[in-house]
Amino acid sequence: MTADRPQAWHWPHLTLLAVLPPFAWLTREHDATLALLGWLVLNVTLLAGAERMRAFRDDWRPEREDLKRDAGAWSINALADAIAGVAIALLGARLSAGTLDWPVLLQIVVGAWLAELGGYALHRISHGDNWLWRVHLLHHRPHKLNLANALTAHPLNALYDKVARVLPLVLLGFDAHAIVAITLFQLTQSLVTHANVRGRIGWLNYLIGSAELHRLHHSDNLADAGNFGTALPLWDQVFGSFRYQSPPRQVGVYTPQAYPGEHQLLALLAWPWRR
Repeated sequence: MTADRPQAWHWPHLTLLAVLPPFAWLTREHDATLALLGWLVLNVTLLAGAERMRAFRDDWRPEREDLKRDAGAWSINALADAIAGVAIALLGARLSAGTLDWPVLLQIVVGAWLAELGGYALHRISHGDNWLWRVHLLHHRPHKLNLANALTAHPLNALYDKVARVLPLVLLGFDAHAIVAITLFQLTQSLVTHANVRGRIGWLNYLIGSAELHRLHHSDNLADAGNFGTALPLWDQVFGSFRYQSPPRQVGVYTPQAYPGEHQLLALLAWPWRR
C-alpha cells in the first residue's frame, strides 16, 4: 500500500487535458469513431504506464480475475455504447442536430456543463434504494480502483448514461464537432478518475473531476460518498454533494455480503432482474 507517499502533481491527467484541444482540432474532419478510438488508445497507454510506475496504492493493482471480469464488461459495453451512439445519431439527423448558432468553443463549455447535469442526475438517483442501484451495482462492486475497471459497468448503465449526456446536446442542436470534443473530455475524465495513479491537481479539484474526488465517491463509508459528477464537480457544488477530503481507506459497497461476489460477472449482470 502506497497511498501515504507524498503526492506530486498528477502529470498524466494534466498532460491529457493539455493534449486534448490540439487532438480535437486536428481530428475534427476525421471520422468521429476513429477519433474516439485513437483517443482511447492514447489515454489507456499513458495511464497504464503511469499506473505501473507510480501507483497510488499497490494493493489496487489488478489481478488475473479482475482483468477477466473487466475485459468481459468492456466488451459488452463497447456494443452497448455503439448502439446508443447510432440511435442518438439517427434521432439527431431527424431533428435538430447542428442548428445551434453559437461559437463552437462556447458550445463546448456550455455543452460540457449540460452533459454533466444529465449524468449527475441519473448517477445520484442510481445511488438510492431503487432498481437503478441494482443496475449500477456492478460498477461499485470491485474493492479496488484502477484503469482496468474504469469502464466496468452494466451495459444498461452505459446506455442510459450516454443518452443522458449526449441526447440533450443533439436535441438542442449542438454542433457535431462540439459534441465530439465534449465526448473526448468525458472519456479522459472517466479513465483518469478511476486510474490507480499517484498525484494531485490541487485547486483544480474545484473546476474539474479528479481521482482525488472520485475515490471518495467509491468509498465503502457512507459518510464519504458524494461527488456524483465524474467530469466536472459543478453540480455537486450546486446541490451539496461535493466532497474534498482525505482519501478513503477502502472502496466498494457498504454491505458486500448482500450481493454477488465481485468477480461473478454474469450474476452481477443479472442482478437487476433477480428478486
